[in-house]
Amino acid sequence: MAWTIDDALDDSLIEIVNRDDSLGIYEFRLGQLDTIVSVQVSRLPGSDKAIYARSHAIKTPVQAGPYHQSRPYWDDVPYALHQAISSLTQYYEQAVSAGHEPKESWLVREP
Repeated sequence: MAWTIDDALDDSLIEIVNRDDSLGIYEFRLGQLDTIVSVQVSRLPGSDKAIYARSHAIKTPVQAGPYHQSRPYWDDVPYALHQAISSLTQYYEQAVSAGHEPKESWLVREP
């Protein structure tokens, strides 16, 4: 599937707060949490590949530690944005499905 920015943002677990496609900046809330998560996506110089920086990682009770992406780049900007979002939503959803009440402390500031 070829991702678009709209596809990447079409997730029932996020609420878009701010979207600036020209700068590649996206801000949203995750699930029932009030904390605003910021993602900036950009192309790698001389390439169609993309990289993202995210304001927060996630650490739920079902995880051993905060989740940080180990892969440095993605095929394109929309897919990088999808990865930035889905790597949060999947752990949020797992924790809620396991019976945990969402907590702001699940979101951990990235260094």
